[in-house]
Amino acid sequence: MHMTVERVSYLHEKEIETFLDEIKHALRPDVPGEAQVIRRATSHVRRNVVGPYRFTATPGEITAAIREEPGPQEVLLSFPNMEATCTCGEPGWCPHRIAVVFHLFSQFHSITDWLHEWREMETAQMSLSVFDRTPDAWIQVLSRLTAPLRHIELNENPGVFIHESNLIEQKMKPLSPFEWEWKPLFELYYRLHLLDAAWPYLAGHLRGDNLSFHYGKWYVKNWLTEQMEKLQDSVHSIGSKPKLFEADVFHERLKEMVRAFALFNEGLLDERFYVYRLFWQGLFMETTSREAEVTILQNYGTEESRMFTALFHLLQGRQDKLEQAVAHMETAQVPIWLPLADLAEEEEEIECLTTIMRALLPHLGDFVNHADDYAHHSSFIRHLDGLLETADFPDADREALFLQYGMAGVDIYADFLVESNRFTEWAALMHRFRVTYEEAEVGGLKIALAEDPATVLPLLHTYAMQLINEKNRHSYRSAVRIFKKMKAGSKKSGKVEFWNKYIDTVREKYRRLRALMEEMEKGNLNI
Repeated sequence: MHMTVERVSYLHEKEIETFLDEIKHALRPDVPGEAQVIRRATSHVRRNVVGPYRFTATPGEITAAIREEPGPQEVLLSFPNMEATCTCGEPGWCPHRIAVVFHLFSQFHSITDWLHEWREMETAQMSLSVFDRTPDAWIQVLSRLTAPLRHIELNENPGVFIHESNLIEQKMKPLSPFEWEWKPLFELYYRLHLLDAAWPYLAGHLRGDNLSFHYGKWYVKNWLTEQMEKLQDSVHSIGSKPKLFEADVFHERLKEMVRAFALFNEGLLDERFYVYRLFWQGLFMETTSREAEVTILQNYGTEESRMFTALFHLLQGRQDKLEQAVAHMETAQVPIWLPLADLAEEEEEIECLTTIMRALLPHLGDFVNHADDYAHHSSFIRHLDGLLETADFPDADREALFLQYGMAGVDIYADFLVESNRFTEWAALMHRFRVTYEEAEVGGLKIALAEDPATVLPLLHTYAMQLINEKNRHSYRSAVRIFKKMKAGSKKSGKVEFWNKYIDTVREKYRRLRALMEEMEKGNLNI
């Protein structure tokens, strides 16, 4: 017999509330899989796919259809026995059973209010745990709080990632301790958990080519930058105040957390190293603590752990230990040691920087030529050369690397030659790699014309001929502009006779190109 949903809801209101209590205690909002079940059930109700309802032959039992793809399901509710079964065969509270209960409840009550209360239950439970002021309690709560970020797939839209992190941020605020002495420490624990949970997604979106751009990547990069700044603020806030005796155990646990974050995550080594050194430079500065950390790191035996160990050699000025650490370098290890070189430059530890770069030097050319990711970009090569220059390496060593870099290092090599006033070699470099006129103009042409114009006249001739061969008026005008630069350079270098013969020869050769002749006449190119 058919039955209206309103009638069923009215007759069995108490039983429906009992079912809801069971659902509330069976499914937790902080467990992603269980939260997904509730979302699916809510979706069924909102899409109006629940019903029709029928009484069965057994008193107090009803069936309800769930009209979904790929096939409908049927739910049986037995109010006398307080049982719910479904044809889907899933154990426990499946989305179909919950959808029927929600649908009945929604006839006279608000599902939105119930969902809000259900989600608040999670916050209340976590608040009680936070009041138990132990590292384990905080870690348990923050792990549950940030767990949704761990379950976001890499192909998920960055907007979803940002939205989920904002929800977590809102839930975190009421959990923070009331006492101002504990707030920064809780904030520090939270930021570290948040970064750790988000790391697989962050590394997947930001690894590799750091110069490629798309909106989603920019979105994620900004989020990471913001979190790093907040983490830094928390470290500085704690480091600038006297430490509570009760906080000692929290600080000891932080050392373990930071080490695990830095060594056990993958990708974005620069950022992981930054987090690690942020704590050990700003919070854990006792010599005994650092020595104990070195002992622990030495047990890992990975190249990254060796680089992290070398951080302490740098901080303590142990040049001898640093030399031992970098003694057996291989090409594949170059990107692992560059963050430490950057820190040495930042801290103006030039001797340490020289030690690191001396170990890297024999491998830089091979690394740039064989790496598949960011190493082929000129900005990366410029960065390497900047480190070598800061470390006061001889020009011959730097130049030898430029020759190995090939096309990727042309603009840096060009700057090097211009700074050295080697304009003949600069012009030859432009010829060899067929650098365009526009690139040459940015890369030192103006300086070469001002300092030694005679050396670049053959190069400018090549550019002018290329433009003339394009055979259009716009190119002719561009060629005439180059001729004007050659005219000024010839005049400055005392080659007036040469220039007049040269420009007359060009006119004779291309006298049939009327448009070119007109542009050259306008240019007044003779001296």
